[in-house]
Amino acid sequence: MELDRFDKHILEILTHEDVNLNELSERVNLSVSSVHRRIKHLIDHNIISGLKREINYQKLGFSLHVLLQVSLSKHDSDTFAKFLEELENIPEVINAFLVTGQSADFIVEVVARDMENYSQILLSRIGKIEHVVALHSSFVIKEYNVFNCSGLLNKV
Repeated sequence: MELDRFDKHILEILTHEDVNLNELSERVNLSVSSVHRRIKHLIDHNIISGLKREINYQKLGFSLHVLLQVSLSKHDSDTFAKFLEELENIPEVINAFLVTGQSADFIVEVVARDMENYSQILLSRIGKIEHVVALHSSFVIKEYNVFNCSGLLNKV
C-alpha cells in the first residue's frame, strides 16, 4: 500500500497522541469522513490494528509492571499455542512476544497490584503452565515513548 502525506501525518499523530476524530481531521486539514476512511483503509491493510486507547494501569491500582522472560521445554507450534491459550486466562498478562536470540522463548508483559500479587501470578499461575522451565523477571522503572514515527515514515 502506498502512503501519501496525509496517511503519514495521520500515523505520526496517532503514534504520539490520543486524539479524537474531529481534532485529527482539523490537524491534517481533511474532513472527518475522509480521515475516517483513511483510518479504515490503514486498518484494512494491517498498517494499524485499530484505535485502542492506552490504559494507565497504575491509576487502576497495578503498581508493578513486569517484563517476564519465559523459557519452555518444547519448541513447537502446538506447545506455543497452548502456552498462549493459558496466558489468555490470566488477566494481568497484557502482552506476549515470541522472541529469538535470547535464552527465553517469550517475553510476557504483566501488571500486578504489588509484589505479593505478582508472586501469586508468577508462582501459582504462569509457573504452573505445562512446559514452563524458567522464569526471569525484569521490573519496569519508567516507560519512555521514544518511537520516531516521522523518521520511519520518511523511508516509506
